Amino acid sequence: MDGPGYLYTIATVGMSFAGMSVLTMILRQMLGGQMTKWDSWVARTWVELGFMTTFGSILPPLLMLFGAPAPIAWRISSGVMAVILGSWALTFPRRRYAVNRTPLPLQVVIFTVAMDIVALALVANAVVFPGELLAGVYAAAVTAILIGGGMLFLFAYVHWYDAIIRHEQPKP
Repeated sequence: MDGPGYLYTIATVGMSFAGMSVLTMILRQMLGGQMTKWDSWVARTWVELGFMTTFGSILPPLLMLFGAPAPIAWRISSGVMAVILGSWALTFPRRRYAVNRTPLPLQVVIFTVAMDIVALALVANAVVFPGELLAGVYAAAVTAILIGGGMLFLFAYVHWYDAIIRHEQPKP
């Protein structure tokens, strides 16, 4: 499979993830009552990660359609995604604290650090890595965003499911 073909597949999965996130929140409302400000923020976070994955997946092929040579398209895409993901990941703890003042769970700290590392890998891909590694590093980074979003989704889903089983309102 070529780089753009793989990325189209990841884009499809990213959009599916964003849609599934919204459906999960609807199911949560049906099972557990009203949606809180915290629930809305969590759902928005999942959708942001899904759209970020999708955008990152379609950007290099789009640049190539405009005639950008593949190495340039991978480097530009890496730089753009490094800025998007880096700013998102660096502001994540502050945005989360604004809606939930409890300390970050260890799983969320690990997720945030992992996204910071992925952003740094994208920076390195934009300026340092040799041409033959550009597509692979970029594809791995976009995949890591999707996997990180999936892990964050599972962490929250298990938390909510446990609360429903105990017949209590999930705590943020």
